[in-house]
Amino acid sequence: MIKVVLHHTCKSSYNLYKALRGVAGVEFEMAEAPYFHYLANYVLSVPAVFLDGRLVLLDPVEPEDVLALRDGKTEKELAVDEAVENFVNGVMASQAILSAVVLHKSLKPILLPELVAVLSRARYHGQEHKTPQIMEALRERERGILEERWERLIKVLTFGMVREMFWLGIDVDKVEKSHVKMWLLAKATVGRLGLPYPRPDVPSDVADAVYNVLRESGKRYMEKVAEEQGQILNDAEFLSLYRNK
Repeated sequence: MIKVVLHHTCKSSYNLYKALRGVAGVEFEMAEAPYFHYLANYVLSVPAVFLDGRLVLLDPVEPEDVLALRDGKTEKELAVDEAVENFVNGVMASQAILSAVVLHKSLKPILLPELVAVLSRARYHGQEHKTPQIMEALRERERGILEERWERLIKVLTFGMVREMFWLGIDVDKVEKSHVKMWLLAKATVGRLGLPYPRPDVPSDVADAVYNVLRESGKRYMEKVAEEQGQILNDAEFLSLYRNK
């Protein structure tokens, strides 16, 4: 059985549900509190796809990915280059993972075998034995990965901040750089776990980069978020997954 864990604010979750609702062999679960059991299963982004209780995919997930998994048609030879690209796409799809990478300017905090196996799609393609090789490639290529994609990482992270500002009704023009630093520090940690050593801090250039994107593109991001969230919140069928639980 395929189980897909969703969140009621997530456009990717919404799109996947709309494409696959009613499909045989696929069931949906809206993530709710208490949520710690999701974290214990490395659900650090949604949608999250489980096969017989084992996490197989995290966002980005397409309908055809789920159908292939249901039908047992996912096994293939996975090249390390493709696995690395899959991993990076997974990092950008998770605000939790992405914020940790940006705060520490490093992939090291997230190079865990379970997470790498899922984000790289090694598990999905029946190639989990390649996880150590993929991890080594990520370590070796870390600098290039971050340098080549840094601007994109910052923009994606800033978009996530704007989404949270939308939920809270905060005006983009009212946000100061100190707010950005507090948000980044909080976003990349759970309680005190994940705080930089030895003194908890946010690199000034990281805060500057997020703040600059916010100034330049924040209003445009806000309009996009409002459209996205409006579509979701007006869909009673989708929201009923949460309310009826």
